[in-house]
Amino acid sequence: MDSVKALNETAQEIDQVAPPGHVAASGQRRRNGRQSGSAKTNEQSIDYGSLGIPEAAVPSFEEAREMFALLGRKRTDEVFACGEMLAKVRGKAPSQEVFERWSKQACRLTRRGAGNYIAVHNNLRAHRKVLVDCSMPAAAMYVLATAEAETVASVVADLKAGKRPTVREIRALVSGDTQTAQPDPADIGGADGLRALARAKAQNGVPILVERLKGMLGDIQAALQPHFEGKNVAKGALVAKLEHPARRARSELENLALFVEPNSRSSETWRVHPAIFPHGSPWEAVSRVLFKLGGREEWPDANDLGAWLVTVVVPAIEFAVGAKPSKGISTE
Repeated sequence: MDSVKALNETAQEIDQVAPPGHVAASGQRRRNGRQSGSAKTNEQSIDYGSLGIPEAAVPSFEEAREMFALLGRKRTDEVFACGEMLAKVRGKAPSQEVFERWSKQACRLTRRGAGNYIAVHNNLRAHRKVLVDCSMPAAAMYVLATAEAETVASVVADLKAGKRPTVREIRALVSGDTQTAQPDPADIGGADGLRALARAKAQNGVPILVERLKGMLGDIQAALQPHFEGKNVAKGALVAKLEHPARRARSELENLALFVEPNSRSSETWRVHPAIFPHGSPWEAVSRVLFKLGGREEWPDANDLGAWLVTVVVPAIEFAVGAKPSKGISTE
């Protein structure tokens, strides 16, 4: 497989220019990583049919899987190579959910882990040579990949000048706090610590939720094509794609945006639940739509499904991802 072969050649070239004291150890690490990774790959086969991945695309997915099996702890150029491969197969996956399920099974990657690799490829590839030459750690690149172009250019300029900013310093630049590197929120006490933890949760959680909702919106819009041709939407297939992501999205939304309160229907005041959004608000509509999407028994019959998706579901999710402003979003 060409990509895996190229990656092996890159690894050999890096070994040739590595400091003498590191060559043997790094080679041994890579051999160990390949042995253990290959063993894991052989232990588990992927049922591509159940994932809905077309047969013609399977070789690309297997090539990416082999790449991850060959590598242990990844060097800078290997992170770029893995990101490029993952971006390629994500484009061939039927949906974001299918890609996430495959990457977890095949590469043992969480959604965030796969996203980190892809972000490095998408957002930093213009500076790949500089970052590889400086052997920037993967953790630093994951943070830098979320930065604005001006911040990336500033860090790259520092690297060319011989400076080596730490992960914490890069994180401070990305967050806009260039005064001093901020301590980990988990190390800060009192109200300031709670606020820092809340900010960190929002910074990490909001992009994840929005990306999930965008994926759901894409699946809905694709499924609606028959509706616009006067046919019924394939309900079963769409339920399979949306039910679980909708449940998770609703929980993420409540966790990010709402506090807790005692259950008003129970005398046991120690029982608390997420509060509710203001009645009649657009975010209440979003929450209700996600609730209904998360339970197939709440879905309309096939004859009414297309109209419900067009008039209720799509407007709510578009509001949630910021695609369109609220215009009296329906919850029915």
